[in-house]
Amino acid sequence: MNVLPPFWTLVETHGDELLVHARRLAGDDAEDVLQDALLRALRAYPKLRHADHLRAWLYRVTTSAAMDHHRSRKREVVTDDPPAPATFDAYDDGAFESLIEPLNETARTALRLRFVDDLDYEGIATELGCSTVAARQRVSTAVRTLRETFA
Repeated sequence: MNVLPPFWTLVETHGDELLVHARRLAGDDAEDVLQDALLRALRAYPKLRHADHLRAWLYRVTTSAAMDHHRSRKREVVTDDPPAPATFDAYDDGAFESLIEPLNETARTALRLRFVDDLDYEGIATELGCSTVAARQRVSTAVRTLRETFA
């Protein structure tokens, strides 16, 4: 049975070539991938039973880390243009208005501002001329009233 060399010796011996391998697989994220791979290898190192093919094992750990990194990244396309705002059809079947009809005008307005105009509570407060806390309470009370009404 072969004795395992100190882990740091492996890093010193193979680190540069592993970084080149990580660059081929992950491009600009190579340093992050290699750091993750070496951390994984360090955690698994005490459990290894033999010292055969340590270089190949390090390559495999680095490849796995690069594949995991690639899978975890969001697929984003970088463009010079800002994204176009979402557009919605003018379709409105009146269901929301009929749903909130039993409420008083202040509650209906608060719900329209929150769920139709998609304003945050600061925006609702500005529109209603009240504090942010009061705007949050008005929306919350209106939603609770609707739940109780239709429960």
